Amino acid sequence: MAQPTIGPRSLEASAKFLSLAMIFAAFIFVFTSSLFWFLGVSVISMFSWVLWHREQWQIFGRLGGVANVLTGLRYLIIILLVGFCQQLHPYAIFMLGILVLVLDGLDGYYARKYQTTSEFGDVFDKETDAFFVLAYGVIIIVSGLAASWVLLPGLLRYAYVIVLAYVDKPPAPVGYSFRRRFVGMWMMGTLLAPFVVPAWMYIPGLVAAIAMILYSFAVDLRGSWQRGDAPTSAIQ
Repeated sequence: MAQPTIGPRSLEASAKFLSLAMIFAAFIFVFTSSLFWFLGVSVISMFSWVLWHREQWQIFGRLGGVANVLTGLRYLIIILLVGFCQQLHPYAIFMLGILVLVLDGLDGYYARKYQTTSEFGDVFDKETDAFFVLAYGVIIIVSGLAASWVLLPGLLRYAYVIVLAYVDKPPAPVGYSFRRRFVGMWMMGTLLAPFVVPAWMYIPGLVAAIAMILYSFAVDLRGSWQRGDAPTSAIQ
């Protein structure tokens, strides 16, 4: 059972502004091709969000507990990947991406094992997943493996969060969905594929991922309005 946190509603509200910041970072990259500005906006916005919610971060200890530390480590690895992607071998980018996905599984495992699940940890995990998708899109572009359209999956997720912020009723969590889990894993897998397989294999996979994300968002939005509430994310 999730432990109570301080002001959980404020976490979702602030996630809207974090989504706006990440959309801004993506557009800066598209128009300037600058990794410096993309990383600057990304790091400052996430650091500000964590600092704003430091009481929730520290509810399980000064470092936030094992699960939150692992999520933070994932975020740090992604930042380093973006910053040094031009110096890294494609296989290194692929393997470090696998490491991030493994840590994604471990943070949830340890959160359940030590009973340190929380509203903050849930949102922090989702925001790190979303950043993974957007950041790997940036790395793919910088590596010359695809054009700017590859950023669309990451931008769609942030746009979805902003849309939910303006529905009549506040977002409410939904239960486990195999569809959302499958779409999320497919998206992350296809973002790693360009570094190890030829374009004729990974381009159709990325296009299929975008189609599945649009379908998943549409299904969840339709269900949200029918129920009179809204889920926190179409990909979990």
